[in-house]
Amino acid sequence: MEKVGDIIWDITKYLCGRAKHEADFICDLEENLQSLEAKWNVLEAMKKDAEAKIKADEETGEMQRTNEVNLWLKRIQNTEEEIKEIRVQGAQEIQNKCLSKCCPKNCKSSHKLGKKVAKMIREVDDLNTQGQRLGKYYQITHKLPHKPIGQIPLDETVGQDFIFDKVWNSIEANEVGVIGLYGTGGVGKTTLLKKINNKLVKRRPDFLVIWVVVSKEPDLDRIMDNIRKSVGIGDGDWGSCYNQEQKSSMILDALKKKKFVLLLDDVWERLNLSSVGVPYPKDTEFEYKVLFTTRLKDVCAKMKAQKSFEVEFLKEEEALELFLEKVGEETINSHPRIKVLAKEMATECKGLPLALIVVGSAMAGVQSIDAWEGSKTRLTSSPWTTSDLETKVFSILKLSYDRLPNDTHKKCFLYCALYPEDYVIRANDIIDKWIGEGLLCKDMTTSVHDLRNDGHSIITKLKLCCLLESVEDDIVVSRSFKIHDMIRDMALWLACEQDKRIKKFLAQGEAITLFHDDVETWKIVERISIITAGRETWLEPPITCPNLVALLFRGNRIGLKNIKYMSKLKVLELNAPNVHGLEEIGGLVLLEYLSLSSLEFQYPQELKNLKNLKVLNLSLIVNDNGIIPLEVISSLQQLRVLRVHCGAALVGGKDSKVEEEFLKEVECLPKIEELNVEMTTKNGVNNLFDSNKLQSCMCALRLLRLRDTIIEMHLLLASISKMKHLRQFAMGGLRRVVEDSYIYDTTYSLTTLQSVSISSCHSLTHVTWLKYAPSLQLLVIAYCNSMEQVIKEDENVDSSSIFSSLVSLTLYEVPKLENIHKTALSFPSLKSIRIYGCSNLKKLPLHSNSAEHKLALINGKKDWWNNLEWDDPTAKNHFQSKFQPREMLNTGE
Repeated sequence: MEKVGDIIWDITKYLCGRAKHEADFICDLEENLQSLEAKWNVLEAMKKDAEAKIKADEETGEMQRTNEVNLWLKRIQNTEEEIKEIRVQGAQEIQNKCLSKCCPKNCKSSHKLGKKVAKMIREVDDLNTQGQRLGKYYQITHKLPHKPIGQIPLDETVGQDFIFDKVWNSIEANEVGVIGLYGTGGVGKTTLLKKINNKLVKRRPDFLVIWVVVSKEPDLDRIMDNIRKSVGIGDGDWGSCYNQEQKSSMILDALKKKKFVLLLDDVWERLNLSSVGVPYPKDTEFEYKVLFTTRLKDVCAKMKAQKSFEVEFLKEEEALELFLEKVGEETINSHPRIKVLAKEMATECKGLPLALIVVGSAMAGVQSIDAWEGSKTRLTSSPWTTSDLETKVFSILKLSYDRLPNDTHKKCFLYCALYPEDYVIRANDIIDKWIGEGLLCKDMTTSVHDLRNDGHSIITKLKLCCLLESVEDDIVVSRSFKIHDMIRDMALWLACEQDKRIKKFLAQGEAITLFHDDVETWKIVERISIITAGRETWLEPPITCPNLVALLFRGNRIGLKNIKYMSKLKVLELNAPNVHGLEEIGGLVLLEYLSLSSLEFQYPQELKNLKNLKVLNLSLIVNDNGIIPLEVISSLQQLRVLRVHCGAALVGGKDSKVEEEFLKEVECLPKIEELNVEMTTKNGVNNLFDSNKLQSCMCALRLLRLRDTIIEMHLLLASISKMKHLRQFAMGGLRRVVEDSYIYDTTYSLTTLQSVSISSCHSLTHVTWLKYAPSLQLLVIAYCNSMEQVIKEDENVDSSSIFSSLVSLTLYEVPKLENIHKTALSFPSLKSIRIYGCSNLKKLPLHSNSAEHKLALINGKKDWWNNLEWDDPTAKNHFQSKFQPREMLNTGE
C-alpha cells in the first residue's frame, strides 16, 4: 500500500510541475516578450554588421559570402517574419487583459502565444550564438573560386586607360554583342584583351570567361577543344563525338546554360562562331559577349562587330614612360647622357609598345655610353622610310636581337620560329634539337647535362630580353615557353636574311603550300617545320633539297623516298601515324638528332649507318616485329641521349632476354650519357641494377607490368640512389613489392627526383621513401588498393622538409588511404591538389598557413570535401575558395 502511495505522490508532483510550467507561458508572457525584443535587437545589430562586411567584400568582385553565413542570414530573415507576427499578437493579448490588466481574457490563446514566444527566444539565442561563433572562429566571406581562365598575369600597362574604358562601356551596353579590337602587330591588343579578361573575372563573377587563341592558321578542332575544356566537357563525352558538327552541338548545349564572354585573340579572317558551337550574341538578345583582336580592320566587319576600336600607338610621353620602366631606374641614373639617349631611342620606337618593351629590356643594365650611342645609331638607321610597316617594326625589334651575347644565343632564338604561332614549346624538346645541330657545342666535348643547363640559361636570357614569353612552368620537367607572333615573324625575317623572298626557313603554311616546281626555294631552304594538330597533311619533299639541315614534321602521313638526297640533314623529327620509306633514313650519314613517333613500325637495318647520331627519341606502338635490331644500337657509337617510350620494342613479345641484351648493348656505347627507358622484365631490371654505368646515365625510368617479379623496395631505392641524374620515375603494375624497414634508412639519396608516378601497385601500403626526394614537384598515385598512408610519421625527421618542393599532387582511386601525412605540412610550393576515389581520406595535412599564396586548386567530389575533418577550424574557410568540384573541371587534366 505504501508503494502505491509513493507512486501517486510522484504522479501528483509531476502533474503539478507540468501545470506550473504550462501556466508560466501565460504568467510570464509580457516579460518574455520584452526579453525576446531585447535579444532580437542584439541579433539585428549583429546581422547589420555582418551584412555591411559582406557588402564591402563582395563589391571587390573577389569575395563571396560563405554558405554557412548565407544560411544564417536566411534563418534570421524567416525568424524576423515570425517575430513581426508575435509582436502584433502580443500587443493584442496584453491589451485584452481583464482584472486591471492582470488576467488574460482567453487563457488558451495566451498559452499558445506564450509557448510560441518561448520557442522563438530559444531560436534567437541559437542565432546569436551562431553569429558570435561565425565572427570569432570563421570567416563570413571567402575568395571566389577560380574560373577556368581566371586572372592572367599582366605587367603594369601604360597608355591604355582611355581605350579600355571605351571597350568596357561597350561590354556593358545592352545592344552590343561582338566587339573588335584592331591594330598593328605589337601595339598591345592582346595586353588590352588580358586586361579586359582580368576585370571580367573580378567584376562579373556570374560570367564564364573563355580565352581562345585563334592564330593565322586557325584549327577549328583546337579552338573547340579549348572552349569545351573551359565549359567543363570531359574527355569521355568529347571522345564520343565523331565529327566537328557533333562537337559544335555539344558546346552549344553547354553554353546555352551559362552566361559567358568569349575572348578570341589573334583573328586573321572571319571565324564562323556557329561552327565552333558559339551562339551569335544578337540572336540571344545580347546575353553573351564576344571580343576579338585582329591586325586587319576589315575582319571586324566580317565578324559582324557592333563596335570596333583601333588600338593606337602610344603618345610620346607614354612611350617614354614605358621605355624608362623597362630600362630601369638604376641604369637611367647611372649617367646624365643615358637619359637623353633613352629619350631619343624611345622616340625612334614610334610609340609601338612591343618595340619599346623589347628595346628597353635590351638596354637594361647597360651603363656604357659607347654602347648606348652605338645602339641609338643602329636604331635610327632603321628603314622607317620604307612603305612596309612590318619591316620598319622588325628593324626596331632587331636591336634586342643584335644585343644578344653571342651567335649561339642568336641561332637558338631563330630556331624558336620553327614552331607555330602561340605554340607552347617544351624547353627540353628544343634543347635536344640545339644539341643535335651542334648549336650549343660543335665538338661535343661538353657533357650533355652541362649542355642542357646551358640551353636553359639561354632560354632564361631570351625571356629577360622579352624575345620569349614565360608559360606557367613551376614543374621543371615540363618547363615551357612561347614566342610572341610578332617576334616570331621578326625571327623568320632575320632567318631569311631580312628578305622575305629568300626562304631559308619554311614554317607551317608556307611549307605545306610550297609547290614542287619551285626549284629555287627547295635549293636554298635550310629548315622546314610542319607542326600541325588534327589536320590532314602529307609531306613528300622533292629531290632538290641540298641545303636542308632540319626537317620537323608532325602530321598524318609522310613519305621519305627522296630524303636520301637531303645530304646535309642533321635534325629529323617525324611524328605521324604512318611513315613510309623509313629505310631511306639510313642514307643520312650526317644526321645527329632523330625523333620517331608512330603507331606501327619495323626498324630497318639501315639505321645502323647513322654513325653521327647523338640524340635518338623513339615513341612507338609496335608489334612483335618492331624489335630494335641490336646491331643498330651497337653501331650508334656517337650516341649521347637515348629515349625509348615503347616497352614492346624492347621485350620482343614473350622473349624476356631481348630487353637484357638491349641494355647490354646500350651499356657498351662509349659516349652514352642520358637514358630514358621503361623496363618490363625481371632480366632487364636485374641488368639495370647491376650496371653502375646505366644507373649513372638514367634520367627517366619506368618499371611496368612486372607482375610475377618480386621487387624489394630497399634494393630498388638503393639503385635509384645511385642514379644521380634521375628526374622522372614511374612504377606501374608491380604486384609483388616487398616493404620492410627501409623507410628509416637515411642513406637513400633521391635529391634529383622531380616527378613520381605510381599506379596499380597493390601491395604498397605507403611511399614514405619520398621524404628523401626534396626536389619532388609532381606526384601521382593511382589504383593502389592497399595504400593506407603516403608518408608515415617519423619523429626523427624534420617534417618541414617533406614535400617542400611539391607543386602538384594527384591521388586517384586509393580506397584505403587514410592520410597523406598525419600532421599538417607547410607545402610552400603546392599549387594543385586532385583527389578522387579516396573515400577513407578524412583529413588533409593543411593548416591555414599551408601553401600560402600558391595553392590555386583543390579538386574532388563535393561530398568528400564537405565531410572532411579539420584540426584547424579556420583552415576549411581559408581553402574553401580553392575547391572546385570534380564535375566542374575537365576530367582529362
